[in-house]
Amino acid sequence: MKIWIGFLFVALLVSGCANPDSARMIFSGTLELTEHSLGAKVAGRLITLNADEGAVVQKGQVVATLDRYEQNKKDFERMENLFKQGGATQKDLEHAFLNMQDQQITAPIDGVVLVKVHEVGEMVSAGSPVVVVGDRKSLWVRIYVPEGRINKIKMGQGAELEFDGLSQSFKGRVNFIASRAEFTPRNVQTAEERVTQTFAVKVAVDEAPDYLRPGVAADVTIDPKG
Repeated sequence: MKIWIGFLFVALLVSGCANPDSARMIFSGTLELTEHSLGAKVAGRLITLNADEGAVVQKGQVVATLDRYEQNKKDFERMENLFKQGGATQKDLEHAFLNMQDQQITAPIDGVVLVKVHEVGEMVSAGSPVVVVGDRKSLWVRIYVPEGRINKIKMGQGAELEFDGLSQSFKGRVNFIASRAEFTPRNVQTAEERVTQTFAVKVAVDEAPDYLRPGVAADVTIDPKG
């Protein structure tokens, strides 16, 4: 009887080691999205701001305008008429158009307004953010991989993502691996793990549905053979 028990124990041990699932690595992180800070090319006072936090914006949509927008728009329209009549050059027309364009802020992507930095009537400097727009087509989870396991992570490697409150799992792929190690942030995992040197890794979500929201906690499973 003892011999059979011993044989069974060894068989189970070998079976566990051969199980491919035992090689999988599971990490915790938070769902994030790519953010775009939108600002004007020139300084001025905000006259219109058509973007409340949570609002959906379309690529090319005018999000805000500055105080000289209306005047520059009239100048462009006048120059356009002169150009049609032969009274202005192509360069004059392009210059007027750029002046008008500098007085407005447009969305570079289809996205959602995450933060409204300024309000109507406030002065803004050139290049300073007026609103922050998130790209809902670019959702990803940042995880921290210990230096002893980073050599098992590769660009394009497949992953499975699970989010708190959802029974469905999602497919993803590694699309960023930090080139330098860092200490794990204090808000991640246990106190012991926070002193470990780790590499930041981003795992992009494939075909993310609209109901996925940034900020939700996630578990990321990566198979070294995947």
